[in-house]
Amino acid sequence: MKKSIIHLFIILSYLSLTGTVHAQSKNNSQDSHTLNTGKKMEDVVYLKNGAIVRGIIIEQVPNKTLEIKSNDNNYFIFNMDEVRKIAKENIITELSDYKKKGYVVITELGFGFGINTIDTYKGSFKIEGQDPIIGLRVINGYQLNEYFSFGLGVGFEAFLDGDNKGALIPLSIDSRINFIKNKFTPTFNLNVGYAIGVQNSSGLTANPSVGIKLYLTKKIGLLFNLGYKVQQQNIKRLDQYGVEIPRIVNYQFLSMSTGLFF
Repeated sequence: MKKSIIHLFIILSYLSLTGTVHAQSKNNSQDSHTLNTGKKMEDVVYLKNGAIVRGIIIEQVPNKTLEIKSNDNNYFIFNMDEVRKIAKENIITELSDYKKKGYVVITELGFGFGINTIDTYKGSFKIEGQDPIIGLRVINGYQLNEYFSFGLGVGFEAFLDGDNKGALIPLSIDSRINFIKNKFTPTFNLNVGYAIGVQNSSGLTANPSVGIKLYLTKKIGLLFNLGYKVQQQNIKRLDQYGVEIPRIVNYQFLSMSTGLFF
C-alpha cells in the first residue's frame, strides 16, 4: 500500500513538473514571438573594416561573393573574405524611416524687418524707419533625396509701411539643402522669383536663409528660418526741379519664417 502511494506520488510529481516546464517553455516562446510581432526584418552585413550595410541580400555565392541592396537603393558586391558576419535583424528606426523622396508641400508664415536702406542702380539713398512686411507662402515640390528638394512657390505679402502700404503676389523657385541625415538638421534655403504688385509695383525678389528642420512624425517636419530678403520695385522720385525720375530700388529686410513640411 505504501509502495503504491509512493509510486502515485512520483507519477503526479513528474506530471506536474513536466506540465510546468512545458508551460514555461510555451510562455517563453510566446514572449519571444510577441517581441518580434509587427516588426519588419532586414539583412545586415558586417564587414571586417567596420562598415555595416543594411538592406536585402540579392545573391550569395558560397565562399565567393555577396550582393546586397541597401536601404537607400544602392547595390554593393563584396567578396566573402571581406565579410565578418551576416545577420537578420529588426529594422532600426532611423532616417530611413523618415521621408527620403517624393512629392512635398511646404507652408510658411514669414515676417520681414526693414533694414532701413534702399540702394538704387542710379545712385543710392537711405530711407529711415522702413516698416516691416508679413507674408504667407506655399511651395509644391519634390524631394530628390535626404539632402535636397526643390519646388515652385506662390504667396501673398503685405507691406506695412505707412507710405508704401500695399500688397504683392510673389511667384518663386525654391530650393532647400539638408546638411545631415537626422531627425533634426540645419538647412540652407534659396527662394528667388518675381513679385506681382497688387498696389505696389512689381519686381524681382530673393530670399536666401538658413534654418532648422525637425521631424515631428515620419512625414511631417517643423521649419524655422532666418534670412535676408530683397524686394525690387520701380518708384518715382522728384528731383530738385520737381521732375519725376524713375528709379529701381531694392527694399532690404531681415526675414524670419516658420512653417510645416509634409
